Amino acid sequence: MKRKFFHVVIFFFVGFVLTFFLSSAVFPPGLKPFYGGGYLPLLSLGGNYFVLSSAYLLARFAWGKDVFVLLQAAFSVCGAGIPLAVSVVRRRKIHPFYTVISAFFAELPMMAFLPDKEWMLFLANGALSALFSLLLLPLLFKIKKRVLTFGEWEAAVAGLISFALGAGSYSATYFGVSAYYLLLAFLLPTAIFLLHSGAIPLVFAVGATALSGEVAPVLAAAMAVVFSEALKSKRVLAAFSLPVAEGLTYLLFPGGFSPLNFLFLFSGGFLAAFLPDVFYKKGAAMLGRGERNAPYALVNKTRLEIVGKLGFIGDALRKTSETLCVLGGGDGEDEAAGRLSEEFSASLCVGCKNFKDCAAQGGGNTAQLFQGAIARALRNGKATICDLPPYLNGNCHKTRSFLDALNEATEIYREERERCLIRNETRQKLAGEAEGVAAVLDVLRRDLRRAVSFDGKKRDRVLAELRREGIVSYDAMVADGGDVATVTVTLEETKAKDERVTEAVSRAMGTSFLPEGITRLGAGSVAASFRSAPPFDAIVGQSVKIKEGSEACGDTKSVTRLNGDRIMIALSDGMGSGEEANRGSAAAISLVENFYRTGVEEKTVLPLINHLLTMRNDGSFQTLDMCVVDLRTAEADFIKLSAPESVIKRRSGSEIVEGGALPLGILREITPSVSRRKLASGDVVVLATDGVTDAIGADGMMRVVESGRTNNPQTIADNVIRDASYVSQADDQTVVALRLFRRVG
Repeated sequence: MKRKFFHVVIFFFVGFVLTFFLSSAVFPPGLKPFYGGGYLPLLSLGGNYFVLSSAYLLARFAWGKDVFVLLQAAFSVCGAGIPLAVSVVRRRKIHPFYTVISAFFAELPMMAFLPDKEWMLFLANGALSALFSLLLLPLLFKIKKRVLTFGEWEAAVAGLISFALGAGSYSATYFGVSAYYLLLAFLLPTAIFLLHSGAIPLVFAVGATALSGEVAPVLAAAMAVVFSEALKSKRVLAAFSLPVAEGLTYLLFPGGFSPLNFLFLFSGGFLAAFLPDVFYKKGAAMLGRGERNAPYALVNKTRLEIVGKLGFIGDALRKTSETLCVLGGGDGEDEAAGRLSEEFSASLCVGCKNFKDCAAQGGGNTAQLFQGAIARALRNGKATICDLPPYLNGNCHKTRSFLDALNEATEIYREERERCLIRNETRQKLAGEAEGVAAVLDVLRRDLRRAVSFDGKKRDRVLAELRREGIVSYDAMVADGGDVATVTVTLEETKAKDERVTEAVSRAMGTSFLPEGITRLGAGSVAASFRSAPPFDAIVGQSVKIKEGSEACGDTKSVTRLNGDRIMIALSDGMGSGEEANRGSAAAISLVENFYRTGVEEKTVLPLINHLLTMRNDGSFQTLDMCVVDLRTAEADFIKLSAPESVIKRRSGSEIVEGGALPLGILREITPSVSRRKLASGDVVVLATDGVTDAIGADGMMRVVESGRTNNPQTIADNVIRDASYVSQADDQTVVALRLFRRVG
């Protein structure tokens, strides 16, 4: 009941205010083209007839204070009621057009009370008011359906309403104070923040200027629009820009503005400035200018769908791994001996004249006489006459045939057994690969499962900073995935690599951002992606000395950025030296790089790589020495497989990181040596192959690192190679040095 009463009060108030202001818009020589616009359209939208009619009659009388105006309004109300009554009787809707036309014709009898020269003006006012009401109908129908995205025609009609309200509110002046200033002070910042345009308040001011003939209203509004646009990111300042603009206008045109209106200006500005954010968010959403959540929700929905599909694939791979692990070993020796005994008994003994005696000797079945000899033959790989039991040697005349058949069966059995072992080993390797790939998919699922949040305010700041740099961006997206934020902007391809874009994004986000990638969209536009920069960065130095007399280095080195937040340095030393060793170490490094880019941990990556390398079955193996540095946490993980020691140079003193574990490609199951160290800005990590440590040792390498007064990683790498090659060049020598430093800005 209270809710219904509240709606009645709102409808009455809106109808009264609109009718009063639209009736107040009177232009020379007495044109009143808008007076019906606050009543007939609202009535046609389904508003309560009695509530709106009461508001209309009261507003018309309050404006005109004249019996003739009241009678004219009463005739209009009666005319509008006729189509409504017909719709009730016939129980069918009447088109709003008939309501407007009926109200117009109902006013015509009033012309009989007018002098000869005024009836034409009366007729023109009625026709213009009816036309204005008809123009409003499509726009108001859209608003009723909460569809507030307008085309060009609806925008023009909205401008006409603003013009009419501006003119009417400006003329409604009492005691030198006009409601125009209250409405304008509220409308201007609201339009700036909701519509991102000052067109509506400017048209509102044009209506006031057209009615009054004074330039001050539109000049002040134009100045306020400029101020508000400049202060768009600061709503409170933008809301109070209009009083400042009006004050400047008052100084230029003292006769066009009453100082008392400052009260209304500040009241409207205060209301616009301190409205709850939910008002602007809901208004922007209804206008189609709010947060574009649908595409962002689709992004997260797609991510979750991919997570589900990856889960199904991972489960399928694990089921495959479990199936492969159920090994088919074939018959064991005992089972094979029993089976062959039955076969030999059936093929050699049936039909023999001594069958009954032999069967009696074997407990009713001659197969028992063969089984021991067959078992020994399968175990030893060959059967001789010495393997036969004494009874068969003395009584069986088919001994030679039995031995020949047994040796042939033994050879077939052993060949099949060998093939079965190879199959089982292959199945185990494939099972390991399937399990490893499933683990990789688990990492991808973990990363994709986190929903990405999108920030509209930061997006607007990014676009504003780009405009400040004179760079046109069609759109931007700011995504926060937890520790890392990403920004994607669409712009002209010629501007994609402009450093000002990165600088603008960094300023808008309040922290350093780095370019991540560029995607071409066609038609000369691209999507440029940026990623929040980690607090640390690193520089790397490398130095190599090939074994004396060798043409190629068997060592392979790698420096790889992993997703922008981690950097990996790695060394692989293939067995021996030269091109063959280089191919082996290069294969290991390539696998390490590709798997680590997926973000999979080393406990999953290294066994997977080892499986692949052992399947090569060429007898070679590779050592692996890796250091993965997290540029966000400054933590370094050392992963070593038969790798020599490494050195960390710190301000407080150097440290040796021990090596360990068997190399890749020897055994199917490996456990790498993994250790973690916390680094600080200025620390240097030095990795070296065994050609260096065999020459000068880990202690010698640490002395070289400490003896130099430089932290330049390239100089350190060169110094280590220089000293090691001076002592010995019996093996390839490679050094990679990494220096961590804190990023500035």
